[in-house]
Amino acid sequence: MTELTLKQALIADPRAQSAELASAVAADPELQQLQRQLLLDQARLKQAFEFTVPASLEINLLRQQMLQSQQTQKRRFSAAIALAASVAFVAGLTLNWFNYGFPEMTLGQHALAHVYHEQPYMAQMQTPQPLSQVNAKLASFGAELTDWQYNIVYANFCDFRGTRSLHLVMQTEHGLATVFFIPDENSLKFEHHFSDELYRGRGLALKNADLVVVSENDDDLQQLPAKLKQQIKFI
Repeated sequence: MTELTLKQALIADPRAQSAELASAVAADPELQQLQRQLLLDQARLKQAFEFTVPASLEINLLRQQMLQSQQTQKRRFSAAIALAASVAFVAGLTLNWFNYGFPEMTLGQHALAHVYHEQPYMAQMQTPQPLSQVNAKLASFGAELTDWQYNIVYANFCDFRGTRSLHLVMQTEHGLATVFFIPDENSLKFEHHFSDELYRGRGLALKNADLVVVSENDDDLQQLPAKLKQQIKFI
């Protein structure tokens, strides 16, 4: 092997594991010096790539990850609360404006304002309402709902431009439908049909009250008013 070939072989294999290369290195001081330098460089590289992982590193990384996750969740929660508060605030202002801002207000416009006011948090407010509890509220208006098949998931009193009324939400085959029971002494202009970009509604004049049904589904407006007219009795 030539001197150049020997040096190339030693660079490729600093430990000179082959017999021929080991013999050549043993007989040549220059090759021995090159071997020492190569082995030293190899040891330095190995040391550079080998380091001891502190025992606390994994715990610290996990703690940091949890802290970052908690901070992210806090930011998201704060943003959600701020958005919900803004929506509720604007909806409240809208409802107050509908209650007292417009001198001429129809029954349908006021009903839609109520629906939009409750919409941001209606999912959290839904609780099955026994018919007996609903009738306890209707009794204050001298009425009751008999033999009713649909589930009622919300029932609460509300204000229709100064008239104490009842707000119901019913679960039908097509989704949720909102029903308002408003005593007939209300000051709102009655209308049989109304709608906007999302909801449609029907008004129904009963013996001592006006009934308003609001839904996104036309089938509810076809069926519910007639069923309610038949099942609501005045006592």
